[in-house]
Amino acid sequence: MTLVIAGCAPVTKEEYTRYTNQTVEAGFDTLISMIAYTKTPEEFAEYFDMMKNEFYRYHQLFDKYNAYEGINNIYTINQYAGITPVTVDPVIIDMLLISKEWYEKSNYQFNVTLGAVLKVWSAYRDEAQILNSDGKPGVIPPLALLEEKLVCTGWEYIEIDEEKNTVYITDACASLDVGGVAKGYATELVARKLEESGLTMGILNAGGNVRSIGTKPENEPWAVGIESPDMGGVASLDTIRLPESTSFVTSGDYQRYFIGPDNVTYHHLIDPTTLMPATHFRAVTVISEDSGLADILSTTIFLLSYQDGVKLIEALQQQYPDQVIGAIWVFEESQIPEGVAAVKSGGYYIAISPSLVTYSRIFA
Repeated sequence: MTLVIAGCAPVTKEEYTRYTNQTVEAGFDTLISMIAYTKTPEEFAEYFDMMKNEFYRYHQLFDKYNAYEGINNIYTINQYAGITPVTVDPVIIDMLLISKEWYEKSNYQFNVTLGAVLKVWSAYRDEAQILNSDGKPGVIPPLALLEEKLVCTGWEYIEIDEEKNTVYITDACASLDVGGVAKGYATELVARKLEESGLTMGILNAGGNVRSIGTKPENEPWAVGIESPDMGGVASLDTIRLPESTSFVTSGDYQRYFIGPDNVTYHHLIDPTTLMPATHFRAVTVISEDSGLADILSTTIFLLSYQDGVKLIEALQQQYPDQVIGAIWVFEESQIPEGVAAVKSGGYYIAISPSLVTYSRIFA
């Protein structure tokens, strides 16, 4: 999903200048942009090239669609399902272990083993989008087919050997889909690499996975706008300014979707309980220190009811009291749960975690 980076204030430290660049050649099938304050354009170019190269490296590792020479990735693991364990980069092991941990913490809502089910939805979505382009409704997958594929999901099919750095899918019918974590996980690793290399003032936007590094000059916070589901209808529904390195990740129903029978929209965020797209709200943005965690949480909370999402965020905030962890929910008026104090903005209604109120343009 896409977030809008709000405009930057004039630089007040003469030794630093604001630079910006963007690329579609760093992988993850998205535009990746970077804004940073550095002393010279050459310094910025060095950081930008580092960012681009690191993102593309993780894109190759986490890609489930393509093979790359000399690289064993998610695609390789899926291709060798039921055949043999695959030796992989330790970063893949780490990402999968975190995903397994959150499978349990999310009450089984966050599930990277749901690949067999998601493959069906992806195939139907591709065909439906062609029909939609001709003005015809798409076809939704039969529930019986989805239930048949659900049998091929679950961590019991995944064997991870941390000592040998191998991953083995024990049945050919099962597969991994890391779309709910890979980009956020990569964004966090890239940001840390930049920080370790000396960048102190910057912000990355990997197709809506936003990660700030420090602040702007004079300790001015970066401003990140929450995009409307209209995607351009209004500048932003709210603006959040956090005075520290922070991640913003959004999950929503308005980018990867098709129109089915009776003009019903079917998006890509599939509830593993119902095997259908979740419909609790239009979007949720999660804000936390770690972009990988924010990506997992945004996917999870989009699949949960508002009340259950609030409970999860509150539990995490209590567990990590020194961090700012929160969420912003975007509703249609008909979706607002009874008793929720949502505020109208840009034709939608938004609710916000108490931890974020003082940083919000609308709620503060």
